[in-house]
Amino acid sequence: MDIRKGEGTWTDLCEIADGPGPYTMSYGFNLDLLCESIRKVGLINPPLLARNQEGSFDVVSGYRRILALKALGKRKVFCLDVTVVLPSTLKRFLAAFYENLATRKFNDMEKALILNKLQSHVRKKEILASFMPLLSLPSHEGTLEFFLKLLDLDGEVQKALASEEISIKVAKFFVAMEKTSCRAVFKWISTLKFNFNQQVKFIDYLEDIRVREDVTIGALLCEEYFIAILENPHLNNPQKVKAVLEALRARRFPRLVQRQKAIESVVSAIAMPPEACVHYDPYLEDPDYQLEIKFRHGKDLKSAIRKLHALRELEAIPELWAGK
Repeated sequence: MDIRKGEGTWTDLCEIADGPGPYTMSYGFNLDLLCESIRKVGLINPPLLARNQEGSFDVVSGYRRILALKALGKRKVFCLDVTVVLPSTLKRFLAAFYENLATRKFNDMEKALILNKLQSHVRKKEILASFMPLLSLPSHEGTLEFFLKLLDLDGEVQKALASEEISIKVAKFFVAMEKTSCRAVFKWISTLKFNFNQQVKFIDYLEDIRVREDVTIGALLCEEYFIAILENPHLNNPQKVKAVLEALRARRFPRLVQRQKAIESVVSAIAMPPEACVHYDPYLEDPDYQLEIKFRHGKDLKSAIRKLHALRELEAIPELWAGK
C-alpha cells in the first residue's frame, strides 16, 4: 500500500465526528503538547481519511490531530483521502496501526483496543503470533483474554490504567473481582494515591481477609474503623495509606502483630547507651537483629562495648522468629 497516492483534500473539520471511529486506537491522551506543536509550527503530517458507507469521513489516522485542530478553533484541515488506496477495513486499520507503532508507545488500554479490533479482521492464531510481540506482549492466549477483559472495566479504572495510576498487576485483580468490590477498592486507591507496591499489598490483605472471614470487600471497607481513617482530617494521604495498611495487616496476621508489639516493648525498655542502637525488621521478615555503634576511635568503641556488656536486659531480647 502506498498511502502517498491518497488524494489531497481540504476538509471542513465540522464534517469529521469528534468520537473515535473504527480505526482509532488512542486512549487516555492529553492534547496540550500537540496543540502547542501545531500552534508553533503548524500541522506537519496530514491525517488520513476514508469515506464510509454513509458517505461521510472516518479518520484512519490522525484522530488526536483532528481533535487538537478543533480545540485550536481551526475550520479546515489538509488531509489525504485514502478511500481508494486503502479499499478494505483491514488495510485501513493496519495503516493506522503501523503508523502509530512507529511513532509512539501504546498504553495498556490502547493495546486492549487494538487486540479487540483485530479480532474482527484477523484469526486468533495470527494475533498471537504476529501482533502481540509487536505490542510487547507474550504470545499467550491467556494474556490475550486478559487484555480483552480490560474493556469490561469501569471507565474510571480504564483511565487510571492508561495514565499509569494503577499497575497492570492491579488491573488483573480488578478483572477477577466483582464490580462492587472493584469500585470500592479503586475509590480508596485513587482517593489516597497508593503507589504500585501499596496497591498490591492493599488488595492482597483485602482478598485474604475476605476469604478468611467470609466478608465482602465492599462491606469490609465500609466498616466504621476504616471510614474513620479515610475521613480523618488530621492525617495526610500517605499517613492514611500507612494507617489502613497497618490495620489490615493486623487483622490479617493478628498473632504476628501481637508478637511485633511484644518485641518492641522489650527492645524499647532497654536503656541503651546513646552511641548504640538495636535495629530489626519491624515486619519480622528478617530473622536477625543488627547492632549499630557510633564511635570516633578505639577507646570509644571499647567503652560502648563495656556499657553494653553490663546491660543484663540484653539477655531478655527474644528471638525474632521464635514461635512465628
